[in-house]
Amino acid sequence: MKAFFEVLEQLYRKVLLGAALENDSHDYIFYLNPAFSDQDCSTTTSSDCSNILDVQGKHQPSSVNLATPSVAPVCLQRHFQMSSTREIMLLQLTVIKVMITRILSVETELHAKEKYRDIIKILLKSSDFDSKLTCMFQNSDKLLSHMAAKCLALLLYFQLKEKITLSNSWISFCQKNLSEYSESDKVVYCLWMLTFVIKEIFKDTCSQKAEILKQFLAPFDTVFEVFYNSLFSQHFENHQDTSKLINSLICFLELLELLIASRIHLKLHFTCQRILFLKPSCVFDVITWPIQAFVKRKFIIFIKKCLLCKVGEDLCRGSVPTFMAPDHPLDVDLLALADAVLQAVDLGLLRTLSVYGKPSCFGGDEVQPGCECVPGPDHVILRAASLLIIRSLEIKFQNGASANEMKVDLQRFMSELLTFLKPHLQPSLQSHNLCEWLSRVFIEQDDDMLEAAKIAMGIYLKLTSSELILRQGRPPAVPGLQQPYSYNL
Repeated sequence: MKAFFEVLEQLYRKVLLGAALENDSHDYIFYLNPAFSDQDCSTTTSSDCSNILDVQGKHQPSSVNLATPSVAPVCLQRHFQMSSTREIMLLQLTVIKVMITRILSVETELHAKEKYRDIIKILLKSSDFDSKLTCMFQNSDKLLSHMAAKCLALLLYFQLKEKITLSNSWISFCQKNLSEYSESDKVVYCLWMLTFVIKEIFKDTCSQKAEILKQFLAPFDTVFEVFYNSLFSQHFENHQDTSKLINSLICFLELLELLIASRIHLKLHFTCQRILFLKPSCVFDVITWPIQAFVKRKFIIFIKKCLLCKVGEDLCRGSVPTFMAPDHPLDVDLLALADAVLQAVDLGLLRTLSVYGKPSCFGGDEVQPGCECVPGPDHVILRAASLLIIRSLEIKFQNGASANEMKVDLQRFMSELLTFLKPHLQPSLQSHNLCEWLSRVFIEQDDDMLEAAKIAMGIYLKLTSSELILRQGRPPAVPGLQQPYSYNL
């Protein structure tokens, strides 16, 4: 047992340095392929791992040049402590993870990279290797389950890069667990792995990442829609343990953002990438749930980023183009989302938002004993809600609304927004200069300030140009010269 662990540890050190491996690739498989009983995947016991050499002994290498002495153990004791079993499994997963990372790194020497690649491919040819990892990430040991999930996610990405067909057993496992919402940890691990792989594809600098992502999403296009409907149809108040539902919501929200980002930046058109735009009311329902404020905050910011087409920007390597090519299907979807936002505001969306919270300070939000803590509004929510409304109005106005319709909508929704903002802006807005809300709300965030100013200017130009057409050539009034600006932007 000790000798086996030492050889595995030496292998880890060599791979960590990116050093070349001298022995035949099959010799290393003996040390990397975990073998245990599949009868009980929920826990791992010492007897589960006692079969390592029974299963693999016939392929045991005669010697491996890793350390001195370099002779592999003849057999392991059949009864050993659980801690030793756990350490071996964790080290096996770590070596596999580092080996894949080395394969994907441009800094790894070519000869060493080819040997690593050969070892991983032989490992993947094992008919039950994916099943073993899937079994391991259902383990009650959180560290072991996390390492198994991360290792499997990297292997999936490796298979996509190498154009190796993904395991049917893993695809079936995800499809089964995402076919409907359940409080099982399996759902969260499926969402986490899918998100991890898509992030890796996004970060790839190759020109074929759209094709790679297309291959990855194809088996899950339908099941994502089913899971979307199932998850957002839950009744929050009926759940005894709401933490699992919240965890699933946050994990799926991150995945949903990546799907929409791939639609915008990689120009793919799967149904799962449009599901938010096809059924936006489901997401707005979550904001009305009696759920923690931070969850509502995440959803509001997510919808804001979708309307501004800012999703996925932090994952795109290189500069994001300022002007994107026209995309009529995306414009149609954005209009549907904007209409859903305005309808939700009509139904009282702003009244469901929790605006008060701890003040955010440099170095943390905890106040020293003896110091007075003055609660203030959450300016992130104020900015996001403001952008939601004015961006939705801009999108609606750009899609054929008449001048009279624009005036009515602008007056109605801006009045609703100002009613929402006034209690949280101190000193209060002056009735003779309501336009000051723009600088008061966005003064602390330059990016949002620029977006808000651009949107406000776009609405003003659209409205005045429509009025100009109605007036048959009469020049539009310039706000601030002869009369106060009455549209409250």
